[in-house]
Amino acid sequence: MSNLCFHCDLKVPKNSEFKSTILGEQRSFCCPGCLAIAETIIENGLEKFYQFRTERNVRPEEILPEEILELESLDNPEILQEVVSNTENNYQEIELGIDGITCAACSWLIKNQINKRNDVVDIQVNTTTSRARLRFNKDTPISPILKNIRDLGYRAFPFTEDQQEKQIQQEDRAYVRRLIVAGIGMMQVMMYATGIYVGDFQDMSPEHAYFLHAVSGLMATPVVFYSAFPFFKSAWNSLKHFHFGMNLPVSIAIIASYSASVYSLIAHANVFYFDSAVMFIFFLLIGRFLEHKMRLKAILKQQNFKRLIPLSVIRQTKKGETEIIATNKVQAGDKLIINSGAIIPIDGINLEQEVEINESVITGEFLPIIKGYHEPLYSGSTNNGGSFVMQATTELQNCRVQKLVQLQHNSEHLTSREVTLADKVANWYIIGLLILCTLSGIAWWIIAPQKVFPIVLSLLVVSCPCALSLATPAAVAAAIARLTDRGLMIKDKYTLANLAKISHIFFDKTGTLTLGRMSLVNTINYNQDNDIDCLQIAATLESISNHPIAHAFKNNSLSPLPTTALKEIISGGIEGQIHGQLFRIGKREFVCQNTHLQLNSIPEKYLKNQTCIPVYLCTPQQHLATFLVSDQSNLSAKNIVKQLKKLKVNASIMSGDSTLACKQIANQLGFSHFIANTSPEKKLQHIQAAQQKHEQIMMIGDGVNDIGALSQAEVGVTLGAASHLSKTASNAVLASQDLSVISESIKVARRLNQVIRQNISWAILYNFIAIPFAIAGLVPAWLAAIGMAASSLIVVLNALRLRH
Repeated sequence: MSNLCFHCDLKVPKNSEFKSTILGEQRSFCCPGCLAIAETIIENGLEKFYQFRTERNVRPEEILPEEILELESLDNPEILQEVVSNTENNYQEIELGIDGITCAACSWLIKNQINKRNDVVDIQVNTTTSRARLRFNKDTPISPILKNIRDLGYRAFPFTEDQQEKQIQQEDRAYVRRLIVAGIGMMQVMMYATGIYVGDFQDMSPEHAYFLHAVSGLMATPVVFYSAFPFFKSAWNSLKHFHFGMNLPVSIAIIASYSASVYSLIAHANVFYFDSAVMFIFFLLIGRFLEHKMRLKAILKQQNFKRLIPLSVIRQTKKGETEIIATNKVQAGDKLIINSGAIIPIDGINLEQEVEINESVITGEFLPIIKGYHEPLYSGSTNNGGSFVMQATTELQNCRVQKLVQLQHNSEHLTSREVTLADKVANWYIIGLLILCTLSGIAWWIIAPQKVFPIVLSLLVVSCPCALSLATPAAVAAAIARLTDRGLMIKDKYTLANLAKISHIFFDKTGTLTLGRMSLVNTINYNQDNDIDCLQIAATLESISNHPIAHAFKNNSLSPLPTTALKEIISGGIEGQIHGQLFRIGKREFVCQNTHLQLNSIPEKYLKNQTCIPVYLCTPQQHLATFLVSDQSNLSAKNIVKQLKKLKVNASIMSGDSTLACKQIANQLGFSHFIANTSPEKKLQHIQAAQQKHEQIMMIGDGVNDIGALSQAEVGVTLGAASHLSKTASNAVLASQDLSVISESIKVARRLNQVIRQNISWAILYNFIAIPFAIAGLVPAWLAAIGMAASSLIVVLNALRLRH
């Protein structure tokens, strides 16, 4: 007897008692899950499944209570409405994704078992895509059907496809169909053309030659009118707007060659270009299809972001009860229960002392992190620990994942200055080409009238500006896709060009070179009044701030005190009145402003921790306490200086923190230059001074105090957790805190310029060589089609190198 599980092919433990008789033999199973599924299959008379399967099944996982709860949540009409696509004819229709399908037998099993149910109208399973289309009766719950699929060893879940993805998937299928028709048509026509060419040397009869031409025309017709239809449509749309797009000469060449060939069939002439036309169309479609695939990959990545958000969530009511609601119904302030292993649906704050969260989807860091009380939680993250309660701080449309999707969506539609210039050049190039074709036709009409058509046709085909028009957009699309994969979302069309020219980068310290996860290390209390709780006052003042230092005071259970005139001063601190007394917390300069206050020095024993930042709490008359907070260094920053030196890019720290704090982090990370104690105005002045020295500046920051600097720099980059205002001022957003992406983005931008120059140089060189030969009548139409298509393919394939 085999020691492998009959269901999933995993090893069966010794002395296993999980056995059953199937297909006349006793079979062993590795676990009770595989045995239960096998017995379910046999009891329902579906033992043929084991005869026809071509691959072993996936071992079933134990269904968790949370998974049962999630399945049952779909019975809620509000939630089900989000995923049901058709509610006509007394049934509902839903698209399902199914995990665990390995072969056609799996589809057969699901279809035969589920179709037996009285509440199911029909289920169709696609093995290739692992999707199923389920139609079931109205007013019946869907969870029993999904549980039934789960009992068979497969995990079914609603699959939602938004309009953008649906459209581009339809485009993809249309491209494949047109390419298949063109490929089959080209092979058939070339087969007949070979017979005609060979027949010219073997005295083929005119009747046989005419027959082969006629069959070629028949095979070429669907290629011209179906496969080439997008070219005609695009050319017509351009002409309606008085624009000469690159599809215009393509369309003229295809229509002219096909029409002339049809005319020759009718008039019994000897001018046939069916082979050239279909070859031209096929190779053009290959180039366009490769470009389309790059765009499709970016769209599907965007949809993966969207599918991170669960359809439903458990909300805790004010009475302490729980209810399941649709995620899009969550309001700011709602308390949500996040079960173990569940995905956080909405941005919010933690209401427990400590929770373990995996933010790899957002930050790229696969190790889980500990979130304390009132620390921020981001949608798309996974709960690695036990169940906990969080409070939503926003609605679904404003959560972080949705913003990342929007940034990615915007970056896909960017065009660089080079793209715009190439489009303008291509427009004038086409006008010049049409004039050149006209002049060449007139010249050959005088020299040899019978050669006018083949020469003009070859000239139109060989000089098609496809390579020139694709040279830049294909490269830009590949570069943006590469940067998007690494988490850098480009926001405007000039950023890519400016990235390649960067000569100096200024880094903010807190939240950029450090992770911005501040913790309170020590409290030095100078207050003699026992009625004043310095930490409670500090926590009350810092409660209004989103600065990373403020979070060090929020991870406690102290209740805030009543305050008035609470105000945050950028790059200074916070002030407010508590019980009529003015308190200030922040930097030395800020708390001492307009006072004669003398601050106590920090004892030497507290300075052993080199990364500590002092935060002072004072009244106008007294220094109450000094808080020492510490931040964790960004590990990715340790190599950034070396990486930038190789690229001949200078790196400096520019921070509002003290000289001591900046010096410590500079020594730790290898920075040779830093600027400390900088206000927002001074940051702006430093960048302007560097620009006057003809330096190209990049500013990387995450705070409101960086807005001016981010706007002034040629390239401003904010991190994903930055404030909304600083994101607005930046040119790009880095979704994670991995600073190695910055050096990589400069490399990609420089490579992009190289690839664009290579592509344009190739396109110009190709046309410079090919056009004179075509005008001289030395390039037949079929060779012109191959040359033009090969030129376009070279450009697209060269651009694809940027993805790797």
